[in-house]
Amino acid sequence: MHGPATRFEEAPHFVPDSRQAWARLVLALVIGSIGGAGMWTVVVVLPTVQAEFAAGRGAVSLAYTLTMFGFGLGGVIVGRITDRFGIVTAMALSIACTAAAYLLAGASVTLWQFQAVYFLVGLGSSVTFAPLMAEASHWFVRYRGLAVTIVASGNYVAG
Repeated sequence: MHGPATRFEEAPHFVPDSRQAWARLVLALVIGSIGGAGMWTVVVVLPTVQAEFAAGRGAVSLAYTLTMFGFGLGGVIVGRITDRFGIVTAMALSIACTAAAYLLAGASVTLWQFQAVYFLVGLGSSVTFAPLMAEASHWFVRYRGLAVTIVASGNYVAG
């Protein structure tokens, strides 16, 4: 298994359970809250999209289903990227993917294009859940369980 060149617990200046770890945890919660919004945006725009494409609620809701498929698949892909290159690289790629997906969603002229683009939104949002929780688990020894639940709650704050 490949890993980043340096891990936090291996760095001589980083101490688990320190103030720096708590600061990173707060930042991870904010990132999770912002990034997790990708999972919920289609729910907010559902009535507007339904009217725009003159489609039924079920047809428009398929975009949410595809978002969840993208989120699930993205967790695996982004987890691999995180293991290989680190969380910062994974986040940068996910931000680019999400930004491009939102631009494409705004330019969609058919419902199927809108639905397909939300698969990409799910891919982009995926870095803010499992890979971020795994990363935060390295910052704590004594409070590891609490740290992971705090990072995971960012997804729900986003909702």
